[in-house]
Amino acid sequence: MVTLFRLFPKFKVKNLQAIVANYFTCFITGSLIIGENPVHPGILHTSWLPYALFLSFLFITFFNVGAFAIQKIGMIITSIFQKLSLIFPVLMGILLFGEILNVTKSVAIISALIAIVLVNIPNKSIEGEISHLRQYWYLPFLVLLGNGSIETTLFFVEEKGIVSGASLNFVTTLFFLAGLWGVIYMIIARKAFFTNRDIIAGICLGIPNFFTIYLLIKALEIGWDGSVLFPVNNVSVLSLTAVVGFIFFKERLNKYNVVGLILAIAAVLLISS
Repeated sequence: MVTLFRLFPKFKVKNLQAIVANYFTCFITGSLIIGENPVHPGILHTSWLPYALFLSFLFITFFNVGAFAIQKIGMIITSIFQKLSLIFPVLMGILLFGEILNVTKSVAIISALIAIVLVNIPNKSIEGEISHLRQYWYLPFLVLLGNGSIETTLFFVEEKGIVSGASLNFVTTLFFLAGLWGVIYMIIARKAFFTNRDIIAGICLGIPNFFTIYLLIKALEIGWDGSVLFPVNNVSVLSLTAVVGFIFFKERLNKYNVVGLILAIAAVLLISS
């Protein structure tokens, strides 16, 4: 998804329109899996609706922030701060829900954080991104805050049993509401139109986006600790992206990338043991 955002300007895809199309794609995907439209008057009586409203607002806001950050300060810095957000649910799991922090898990979490930085160190110079960072210094922190807020809220609603047994309905409704927030903003900003490029980009974003969030919820539902799941998820996605880039796009891995991948694998093995 990070790569897609970087390609948007090249193909004249508008961030907001593509993101709104992405959320309605997520909604349609979830509805097809459920076999019916989960958005009906009955959801007004669910305990999870306020959280869905809050999360949907975070989604549309920080998805746009992430897209803007990628285009202004680059994929490398944005990716690092997106993945460093794992520290938020880890701390919540340990401090709020009493998850055990032993030596093995501590080493694994530290290894995961170091791996995130090392895997993102490029072969080429990132002076251009650094120079833009001086102007947009606040964007990495907004990305970190946004991703961290989303992950901790998802963790909270599942850990408290708020969406127990209704995770698919919750996620599908969440994406529908995020799409509505986006439409409202488009109307206010007088950008209420889509091009074919925006819709195609939204579909490409939407399907993997839906399953990313839904599978996170399901993993928490079946008993994964948040202090385990989020580090495993973040470093696994990062490692897979690096490997795919190496195999399919012939991207060269430098010594830092290799050490980062080794640390990522070690972190996953340690934290899952």
